[in-house]
Amino acid sequence: MKKFVIMAVAVVFLTVSAAYSADSAGNTCNAVPELSSSFYPIGLHNILYLKGYKKDNPSKEMFIKAEVIKIEKKDGNDYYYFFAPQVGVRYLVRETKEGIEMRVIKYPFPFFGFSIEVDLKPAMTFLKYPLKVGEKWNYKGKAEATVLFIKLGREISTDFEIVSKETVKLPAGEFEAYHITAKVDEGDGKGIHTEKYWYSKGLGYSRADTSGHFAELVGYKIFDEKTGKFAEKIPDGVEKYE
Repeated sequence: MKKFVIMAVAVVFLTVSAAYSADSAGNTCNAVPELSSSFYPIGLHNILYLKGYKKDNPSKEMFIKAEVIKIEKKDGNDYYYFFAPQVGVRYLVRETKEGIEMRVIKYPFPFFGFSIEVDLKPAMTFLKYPLKVGEKWNYKGKAEATVLFIKLGREISTDFEIVSKETVKLPAGEFEAYHITAKVDEGDGKGIHTEKYWYSKGLGYSRADTSGHFAELVGYKIFDEKTGKFAEKIPDGVEKYE
């Protein structure tokens, strides 16, 4: 279960919005100004195109397509199911009045060639409303999984902080974003490490710089409820993204 907390927090990189805001490249958008949910809205069948690399192999560039493929029930609640085939990761997240929370993550288990499901109890709020620079909150809970019929569990803790509101320049465009840090204790005795994330208006995850990976947004395909059509910015060489 090593690194599952990092991956859980990294669910941010799989989200895209049905509402989105204008960038400097002229991509017109419709997000409500300063509405907290516009910085992490969730839409079925939306896609993010991401480019990045793993910190242990920075010379190998990764091209990732992350898509909201369905809605799944968990404990009576509807969660959006995010899937990124390139990295074999799946997430279940939903919006509540407190913010965006993650309940389950499924990811490849080393050596065995299959995915395991890690259940967070209670669900982790990784983006807390209202968004405000200087806001801090803490998550404490237990991450549980069953591997080869053996139940595993670990006490985990993460301190979140909204450190700034800034403009981020990405291959996908220039966007207004909140920069959030997560100080993660995985309960493995190795201490605390800091992960950095940027959430752009109307797009959600747009950049991450963590101990395990770096990734940033290069394109998107987003359903606009007002027009009933998809707005898109498809990256060059889109066939590489999978």
